[in-house]
Amino acid sequence: MKNGKNAIKTPADVVHAAEKLEQLVAVILFNVILFSLFWQALTRKIGSPASWTDETCRLLFVWLGALGCHLAQKENIHVRIDAILLALPKKVQLIIEAAIDVVMIFLLSLIFYHTFSIVQRKAFTPLVTLGIGESWLYGAMFLWTALTIIEMIAQLVNIVKNGEVVRAWVAEDARNDFYDIKEWE
Repeated sequence: MKNGKNAIKTPADVVHAAEKLEQLVAVILFNVILFSLFWQALTRKIGSPASWTDETCRLLFVWLGALGCHLAQKENIHVRIDAILLALPKKVQLIIEAAIDVVMIFLLSLIFYHTFSIVQRKAFTPLVTLGIGESWLYGAMFLWTALTIIEMIAQLVNIVKNGEVVRAWVAEDARNDFYDIKEWE
């Protein structure tokens, strides 16, 4: 937000606002899971266990995992062995990273496409205690694949345009605001 106003002025502001929203949703999901687990333990201790907590935690954990996978892709911090890659010249590194992104976009597109039939089939299979279809559980794959495909396309464009793997201008903004790094220095 520039000059204390809520107006979004640049594409970077849109990306930054979306990242803040995604982080906020992740924190909310985590806290609801934590509360549900606490409630489950408490009600079990008093002899009247809440039946909805298991499925709620499972559902929200899957959605939190989908957001976490996207956030890890955005920051390019997935676990990987890159000792050989880092020993190569920068141009070769960028070519390999771009090739990996293209392959991953293709594979994620296939997952996105096939998830549609899974979600349709599971729409009429209920989560017993919540009374909603299992499609809500599998719907997280739509979110994960869509967000990750968009992020990988952005990273691919960044590799071609700027010769960098991670979009540092966005990641740095988010890190500085969210964690307030300047206080730690």
